[in-house]
Amino acid sequence: MAPCYNEEDNVAPLARRLAAAMAEMPVAGEVILVDDGSRDGTWAQIEALQKELPIVRGVRHDRNRGIEGGWVSGLGAAKAPLVCFIDSDLQNRPEDVPRLYAAWSHGGADLVQGVRHPTGIDRLRLVYSRTLNAALNVLFGMRLRDNKSGFVLGRREVVASLLEHRWRYRYYQSLLGVAAGVRGFVITEVDTVFERRQAGQSFLAGFPLRVIVRIVGELAKYRVETWMYPPRRSPIDAAQRSVAPGA
Repeated sequence: MAPCYNEEDNVAPLARRLAAAMAEMPVAGEVILVDDGSRDGTWAQIEALQKELPIVRGVRHDRNRGIEGGWVSGLGAAKAPLVCFIDSDLQNRPEDVPRLYAAWSHGGADLVQGVRHPTGIDRLRLVYSRTLNAALNVLFGMRLRDNKSGFVLGRREVVASLLEHRWRYRYYQSLLGVAAGVRGFVITEVDTVFERRQAGQSFLAGFPLRVIVRIVGELAKYRVETWMYPPRRSPIDAAQRSVAPGA
């Protein structure tokens, strides 16, 4: 599933590439596109895609609710027991979804997370990303290579539990990895290519110092929350992790 905000030039290739990738997988699936209050032609594109591709389902927000809000709505609309979050801007490659699924189907993991290897990214942005990842690992006692990646796949109940928190966050999408870690989930990392955005504009364009400061503040806030209110792990055993849906 993918939250979409002003992505009219990206949603069609995203859906078509996802459909092609999923056709090679041993399980049936659906593509859920959440129009998060877009002001361009994103919803018109999604409506057309629903007619073109039977596996596409559209959800529309009347206002912008952010990436986490899109995930929540997508989970509410999803029917499959296994879900995958992917960005709508095509920086995550749809062709890597089967690779995440293959890693999960081998068993032993609650969550599979794509490790992003950027192409054509600004060096300063890369330093920021790696520094934030190191800070997350230190604060939460983890050793993930790309802690803040939102390209994840896992069972619905596992992924849904990652979105449960007491305090409000504006950039919670950067905390999925540590949300899994503090719950004791087993995480498998898969190397993926993180491509440069080809169309539209990211809210992280350039080097957004204000956003960076807010994200750093929020990771400290989440550390305090998890100290005060330790989250409980969702009930799922090793046997469930090793059985693919529909197997």
